[in-house]
Amino acid sequence: MRFRTSIIALAVAAALPSVSSAVEFSYNGFTTAGYSQLDKDDVVFKTTNDMDGIDSDGSFEYDSIIGLQGTVKFSDQWAFTAQGVVKRETDGDFGPSIDWAYLKWQPLSNLAVRAGLTRPPTFMFSDSIYVGYSNIWVRPPLEVYGISPVYQLAGVDAVWRTNLGPVRLTVQPYFGNSKLELPNTTTGNGEYELDVKDWYGLALTGEYGSFSGRIGWGTKQYDEELPSLVPLKTQLTAVGYADLAREMGMDQNKSPILNVGLQYDNATQFVVAEYAHRGTDSIVVPELSGAYLTFGNRFGSFTPYATVALLNVDSPRTNEDIVIPAPAPGNAVLRATLASLDATVDRLAGAVSDQNTYSLGLRYDVPAFSVVKGAVVKAQIDHIDPKDGKGFFGQAPVGFSESVNVYSLTFDFIF
Repeated sequence: MRFRTSIIALAVAAALPSVSSAVEFSYNGFTTAGYSQLDKDDVVFKTTNDMDGIDSDGSFEYDSIIGLQGTVKFSDQWAFTAQGVVKRETDGDFGPSIDWAYLKWQPLSNLAVRAGLTRPPTFMFSDSIYVGYSNIWVRPPLEVYGISPVYQLAGVDAVWRTNLGPVRLTVQPYFGNSKLELPNTTTGNGEYELDVKDWYGLALTGEYGSFSGRIGWGTKQYDEELPSLVPLKTQLTAVGYADLAREMGMDQNKSPILNVGLQYDNATQFVVAEYAHRGTDSIVVPELSGAYLTFGNRFGSFTPYATVALLNVDSPRTNEDIVIPAPAPGNAVLRATLASLDATVDRLAGAVSDQNTYSLGLRYDVPAFSVVKGAVVKAQIDHIDPKDGKGFFGQAPVGFSESVNVYSLTFDFIF
């Protein structure tokens, strides 16, 4: 829906007197209302950024979101876009937040530069992760999309498009900083916020007929320490393990991510495959590799689909650095201290284990009505099979290693 003038457009235009008076304003929105439930007690499905998740009691909040995006176009070259969402935040409460807010300059028809808050192209569908209507699944496979806990970039990027024969090529470099928000699981209330510095990367996408492929690489550095890790690092340093203490933290940890994606879609059948690898300098941020393959077929308004997803922990899940000395007169306290520290380090190093997920889903495209441009209903079953541990589950009993089913039903629409 477009308007030649609006209160918002006029306010922004007044702040930029050099632009043309012919200002246009457009907006659109999206909503997901969802319900999900597990079939096991004492287990919680969630990402690193969530205080709460999906459990055996069920949740209407985990997948539910409301979003509104507006764009003010000052001229053919200049525009400002902002997107706000209302969803469950890191601390577990529902609330509003700004997801996008950037100024775009388009000096050429095939080149755009953006500055502000954006989503870097870490994965194939990073820019639409909140828009359930645009996605195949109820939620993107966690085995790939859960690898990066940071989504929002405060900085600049550029999008350049060109043709190489029959191939349409898109090049997107980016640079900036961010914040990592993590729930305070120690107290069960509030959240931590860590600075993320020097986040930069590049994504290349090629399109040819029904095929598309992309490769992306990016790296970032965490610039603060989790308060919950400070006592452990202090104890390790005090007993002579300063190097191990540095490896236990988030501070100064670099976390590069390599991503490769392929997609085939002939408007009836589609196949999507994606692979990601996360490097690390830290024991508490394990090195991970994840991948998935999704196949689906459209039968009119109905689209059944199936997904196989894999997660592998590539870093050691036990610590071999701490050496506990043999019993000797006067070293009982030291031995007990080292044994306790060794167990804590092992627990943190083994917090994530390999897992496989097998998913079946059905999407039904509802005919457009009233102001709704499009609507879909999606039902999905995820059979999650962790290996030698709790997999990617955010919460599970000690020694847990059982398969779990997640049942989800969502209604997504755009307007």
